[in-house]
Amino acid sequence: MKLASLKSQRRTCYFYSGLLVFAVYLLLASVSLAQNADTRIAFLSGRSGNSEIYLMNPDGKRVRRITKHPQDDGTPAWSPDGQKITFSSFRDEHRLQGRGPILGEVYVMNPDGTDLINLTQSPKRWEGSSSWSPDGTQIAFTSGERFKWGGGFRMNIWVMDADGKNLRNLTNHDAHDRRPDWSPDGQQIAFQSDRNRDWEFEFEREIKGNWEIYVMNADGANPINLTNHPADDGAPSWSPDGRQIAFASDRDGNWEIYVMNADGANPINLTNHPADDGAPSWSPDGRQIAFASDRDGNWEIYVMNADGANPINLTNHPTWDTGPAWESVRPLNVAANESLAILWGKVKRTR
Repeated sequence: MKLASLKSQRRTCYFYSGLLVFAVYLLLASVSLAQNADTRIAFLSGRSGNSEIYLMNPDGKRVRRITKHPQDDGTPAWSPDGQKITFSSFRDEHRLQGRGPILGEVYVMNPDGTDLINLTQSPKRWEGSSSWSPDGTQIAFTSGERFKWGGGFRMNIWVMDADGKNLRNLTNHDAHDRRPDWSPDGQQIAFQSDRNRDWEFEFEREIKGNWEIYVMNADGANPINLTNHPADDGAPSWSPDGRQIAFASDRDGNWEIYVMNADGANPINLTNHPADDGAPSWSPDGRQIAFASDRDGNWEIYVMNADGANPINLTNHPTWDTGPAWESVRPLNVAANESLAILWGKVKRTR
């Protein structure tokens, strides 16, 4: 009799434990959906007459301009907590020896465009696209110096502290390395490079090689070519779980969005469209990818499912829009954390 009673109590315990686990799952799912809906997409647009940075909701609504300057601004990147945006700008009008093209700098600002700070302040280098480390303490970015011959710039991946201090060169290669994207675990940085190009003959127009996607350790060690394809591959973007990398490639005759495993295996064409598609950016939950496309006659921001299904035009504007950057999910609020703690404590006690 006592054994039967114990078995009954155990079944009841397992039942309620299962209910509590399911309740935790539902709460996590609801919090995730609410937070995803509360995120924003930064993008570039020419609708103000030059390249400016705008924000919009993930459904394309509530578009607002956050930079206002006659010089071009570009390549926005969100900090992990959603409190800052880095971007490139030509607003300081730096030139080498007072002549030649204006050199870009990396700036940081609040998401409403206030508190703008020049992080790089380098009058002799060209600075561009950036990516935050997952802990928000460092920023990887593209930096270029003038070639010893010709008029171009040699790009490399650099990293600095979030306040612009402690700069160091990660790649230090004779080729172009650019468009860094930090892995979600903070251990690696993906980037695009044409280091298999024969630069000795670059200015004699005997160009060999192409753009490829590489990955390296966060300190610049162990660079690995992930794509190894004769076509051009670029604009890498890690999935939030770190298992995949989305990228742009013209290997099918025009630019398309592909996704591959983080080790370069299993590349899949997601867009399969005769128009050009590029600049992929994952949603925080990994279920969607924002990208730019000229399939409607000019460049617009689209969003599609992570498998390429259901592409939707978010911007629908007669002027070009491109370069989407999807904000990361911000930390759980206090109420949600308290509810999860209470539920999870009950689950552990009933197990």
